[in-house]
Amino acid sequence: MKYFETLVFNTHGDYPRSKGISHVGTFKDYYGIQYNHAGKLFLAVGNDPPLTVEGPYAFITYPGVEFHYGSPGNEPRHHCFICFSGTLAERFLRGGLLLPRRKNALIQIVHSERFYSTLSSLNLALGHPGGANLPRTAWMLEDLLLQLQEQPGIRSRINAYCEHRIHQLQEEIRLQPQKEWNFEEEAGRLSISYSHFRRIFREVTGSAPNQYLIGAKLNLAEKLLRDSVLPMNKVAHQSGFPDEFYFSRLFKKHRNISPSACRQEFAGKGVPLPQ
Repeated sequence: MKYFETLVFNTHGDYPRSKGISHVGTFKDYYGIQYNHAGKLFLAVGNDPPLTVEGPYAFITYPGVEFHYGSPGNEPRHHCFICFSGTLAERFLRGGLLLPRRKNALIQIVHSERFYSTLSSLNLALGHPGGANLPRTAWMLEDLLLQLQEQPGIRSRINAYCEHRIHQLQEEIRLQPQKEWNFEEEAGRLSISYSHFRRIFREVTGSAPNQYLIGAKLNLAEKLLRDSVLPMNKVAHQSGFPDEFYFSRLFKKHRNISPSACRQEFAGKGVPLPQ
């Protein structure tokens, strides 16, 4: 399909414990989506004064301007990125889907779980031999650019302690979605009602607690499908789902592809299918 042959993924990555300076200098002939999923980020673009933020923020890198960004004080942060070029990227630029020179370089990602899920899936796909040539990767990149434009803006003021704990909880769920999570107990630990906890969790992460948990479980399941030969019932169990049928139904609903088709898509590209 020649439509997708015009897209080149120059580099990509996902670093949950990134420290120090991530980049100083210009980007030659390619664009990038840089995403700070958790932790503190500082960013300076060109001669503009540096900005420091915490939590889910993204920005676009592009040729011709110097970028300086990383973690202030060598604190760990979760950094992900996708860099790309080609005639399809130029088409995104001409059509207004790719907006590199924004007045405000930093974009607050309110719907962070959905954004990270798409970015993580794209990183996983690109990590396999031949993954960059799959039509799905171009669609996921376009989806990320659309999501950047669809962010609803700055959220309402939230108690700093509660927001910090929500960010911690978000990372704990991401790392261990298969655990038994009780969000009413989490609300109790913050001395707030469950309805208030649910509201601020949605404002901070972009998803209700249970929706965020399902997304994290699906991310783990997708990784197991692509990187292991576990049978489907084991994938479901190790991802925290009660049974294979419930898992398959949810996976298809959220990923628009069945678990078996997702695994088959990578057959012959470095991941052997189970016998």
